[in-house]
Amino acid sequence: MPTLLITPEVHHDFAAELRAAGGAELRFAFADTERPLSARELAEVDIALMSLDVIGPSSRTVLSPLMQLYSEQLRAAPRLRWLHVPTAGVDRPIFQEMLRRGVRVTTSSGANAEAVAHSALMGVMLLARGGLRWLHSQRAHRWEPLRGLEAQADLAGQTAIVIGHGPIGRDIARLLEALGLRVHKLRHAPRPGDAALGIHGYAALPALAPEAHWLVIACPLTEATRYLVDAAVLRALPRGACVVNVGRGGVLDEQALLAALADGQIAGAHLDVFEQEPLPPDSPFWDLPNVLVSPHNAGSSQRYGERCVRLFLDNLARWTRGEALQQEAARDQTLRAAP
Repeated sequence: MPTLLITPEVHHDFAAELRAAGGAELRFAFADTERPLSARELAEVDIALMSLDVIGPSSRTVLSPLMQLYSEQLRAAPRLRWLHVPTAGVDRPIFQEMLRRGVRVTTSSGANAEAVAHSALMGVMLLARGGLRWLHSQRAHRWEPLRGLEAQADLAGQTAIVIGHGPIGRDIARLLEALGLRVHKLRHAPRPGDAALGIHGYAALPALAPEAHWLVIACPLTEATRYLVDAAVLRALPRGACVVNVGRGGVLDEQALLAALADGQIAGAHLDVFEQEPLPPDSPFWDLPNVLVSPHNAGSSQRYGERCVRLFLDNLARWTRGEALQQEAARDQTLRAAP
């Protein structure tokens, strides 16, 4: 009889669907800060659903009480075979720990793709249309229209590179193409026929960078993407290019970006993710007039949590039938040193 570790809230909202997917013999163990599970109860856990309410306001390094408890319970569950997570990436330390232990980890890739893509597009539009300038002028009560040489360049006809070709990257590329941009799409492992679709491997980034007015990062943090966007890539972009990062902070060399912003090589940036989260109050990024900082919130939407659970329900039914799980993290997503 399999035992599933979940929160009482998810059980309340999805009990019937969980039972339908997992079978009549499915049992539940509840992650609850008011009643921590005993070692005996944790010894029976086979499957864990880390729902969005578990992560809550946690970052990779600063954990909410429930996230701290849930992480400890995962470590103390010797029979755990499968963990489902409410994120597209698996770079959080506890996810890495489970992968190294041999626990199968499935993700919620795609659950927030539309929201992240919309947020990335918002960053592009703010930077492209002078939105940050308008906001600064509004705060200062100054009427400062952008005219003549200061007028915004037309987006149509510009070139963008989107790093990452999962659900988020594909949505971003589609939206940018709808605005008339030419888009180079990069992914980890090129496939036959990709070149005709404008899809390349990560190794093509240095060669493509000189064409790109926009560099949009939408990939997970893996050993293949750590510092993929470094000083050399930023220097290779045309002067005045812009950077949008809705992927992971460790993909982008932040010190190199600060230097490029300071000397005008990079005209502006929208940064939703950082190497250290929460972003420290003394970070220079907070005060730069040409940078939009958002608190790793690009994927937030009211139904995000529900979509994560529904992805798990589909996989739970597959697990019960003995079928292959969908969106399982590959072994090459195990980092040598988790941040």
